[in-house]
Amino acid sequence: MAEGDQQTESLGWRAGLPDDLKAHESFSSYKTVGDFAKAHLETATKLKDAEGKLGNSIPKLGENATPEERNQYFNSLGRPEKPDGYELEGGDKAKEEILNPWKQDFHELGLTASQAKGLKAKWDGRINQIVEAHQANTQREIADASTKLKTELGDKYDASIELASRLWKKETDTDFDKAFTGETSANRFTMIRFLLKMAAKTGEDTSSRGSGERGSKAPGALINYDKSPAPPARRTM
Repeated sequence: MAEGDQQTESLGWRAGLPDDLKAHESFSSYKTVGDFAKAHLETATKLKDAEGKLGNSIPKLGENATPEERNQYFNSLGRPEKPDGYELEGGDKAKEEILNPWKQDFHELGLTASQAKGLKAKWDGRINQIVEAHQANTQREIADASTKLKTELGDKYDASIELASRLWKKETDTDFDKAFTGETSANRFTMIRFLLKMAAKTGEDTSSRGSGERGSKAPGALINYDKSPAPPARRTM
């Protein structure tokens, strides 16, 4: 028997394959064409089943999806079926009216329960940082305004504060400190300057008790905040 005939016989059914596939190890385990055909059918069936499972496990949402398709898509990704299915940090019965709009928005956007919870926590953290930074800046402004006013008034600071409080009480019939209890800015010191200026204009600053001739510039005046120029003298013929 010729050498070529012996080689063809050893290859069996693979002898009919192209030369680059005859000795390929992928086919060497199959003794007959029938064995190869059966294996191919089994593999094709398994592949089809796998494609079906993957197709259902990874849903796709088209650009023109209907509301029903959107709901099915988001729910399949893990979104709660209803907005009240979200559990957000800081929620209690007293705050449900605050959290409900968040839940509605999260549900509309299709967020999963874990995504919504994580996003809300990050949002709260950012807001707290902004609030803390604002409060710290406000406290610096208040401290700077207080220091500046004390520098301006010097040893007359305490008496000037008492004068401003008294004038406020006289004109508004309310307590100055109580009126500014909720004030969280340097406006309190701006108001004190305004009251001291008005006291200088009305003569209330002539003593710590407001005694003396109104409008006088007696040495007892606490501080002269009236910077307006004196009117020109009348000319006489």
